[in-house]
Amino acid sequence: MAKTSKRKLLGVGPAAGALDEFKQLCEDYDVHMINRGPRDKVKSEIKRLCETEGPFEAAFLFFANGSYAPMDEDLLGPLWQNGNKVGCFAQCGTGYDNVRVNDISAHGCYFTNTPDAVTLATADFTVLLFLSVLRGLTMAERAANLGKNHAEVELTVDPAGLTLGVIGLGRIGKDFVKKCQAFGVNAIYHTRTRLPQEEEARLEVTYATREELCKTADVIAVLTPHTSETYHILDYEQFALMKDGVFIINSSRGPTINEEALIDALKRDKVKRAALDVFENEPVIPDYFKNNPRVTITPHVAAYTEGTIYRGERDAMANVRAFLEQGCPNTPVNGPFQ
Repeated sequence: MAKTSKRKLLGVGPAAGALDEFKQLCEDYDVHMINRGPRDKVKSEIKRLCETEGPFEAAFLFFANGSYAPMDEDLLGPLWQNGNKVGCFAQCGTGYDNVRVNDISAHGCYFTNTPDAVTLATADFTVLLFLSVLRGLTMAERAANLGKNHAEVELTVDPAGLTLGVIGLGRIGKDFVKKCQAFGVNAIYHTRTRLPQEEEARLEVTYATREELCKTADVIAVLTPHTSETYHILDYEQFALMKDGVFIINSSRGPTINEEALIDALKRDKVKRAALDVFENEPVIPDYFKNNPRVTITPHVAAYTEGTIYRGERDAMANVRAFLEQGCPNTPVNGPFQ
């Protein structure tokens, strides 16, 4: 293989959206790609390329992040062995609960995500779930398939005047609230750190404790990252506080809601309907959800659009470029490092 003076990058792909940006990256750097596959195969290829084609200075991953979980020293260790000195590991997407960031930090390496890539698509899809759960879309669709007419379908609810409670008001949560306010809802929110009062006024939202939100909201949407603090943030105790007939939406991460507690609340009519894009043990979805017309289910597709793929790949490559050219990526999760 011909020698090159270009700085070397290792990627897992292929690119599917930001093709022009990827072409330019390959012109500017010596890029070695690994095709997507089972974790063991990707692990073997990382080790092989690091031993034979390095030294690499940065690495990136084009989506399918969950396929390689956990992303830890066992998988990524070769990036810092045999003369390889990867200083930036860039992934697409916002969530990184499957990444052992401490393992990466131990090597003085930046880990980056692409928080802006999924905002629009996830917020839009959560609005879809919001309308679906209020208007009983799954219930109506099943009725239509059975040949029923509107007189045989349960009346549903208008959004105007309802209190929408959002758990997690980051980029996605803010965009979701803004879009739902067009339907006339009153928005309250809960986060670990309260927003400045000026921002609350601008967004037209009111802060509430988790307990206050559960007691007050007519609709509760979970849009928080999955961390040790947000695991089962809605559990039996929280469902007991809620109004009878509350509506539940989850487009964040499955483990933020205790599914057994949600099923219990649905059986007792504490929860009138639920709309879920994420589940505790994906890709497994409980049969109770599948068989219940009061539950709208989708297979973790809230962010899955052409635009998301493009933005995620573009921003991941921009993080790599910023690190190599300026010494620090655009959206680091950890660091800073010298």
